[in-house]
Amino acid sequence: YYYDIFVKNAFATYRDVLKRVAFSSNMGRQLSHSGSTSVRTGMDASGVMRFPDENYAREVMQLETIGLELMEMDGTVILDRMGLP
Repeated sequence: YYYDIFVKNAFATYRDVLKRVAFSSNMGRQLSHSGSTSVRTGMDASGVMRFPDENYAREVMQLETIGLELMEMDGTVILDRMGLP
């Protein structure tokens, strides 16, 4: 499904592609924000403290923007003294 979004928006801006991915129903199911009732920290009607689901924000940051590895400007992964990322 994500492949289709990228193919259909190959020449779109990064913002447009990220918006299409973010609003896709598959993203909602995969990242558990679909059906989430917690939009802010606070007590619910039964007195239980609820917190916003941060899974979506973390995934967007790691997978769609900055990634998991520190990189040089040319896109190569920066390695430590032992040759590990």
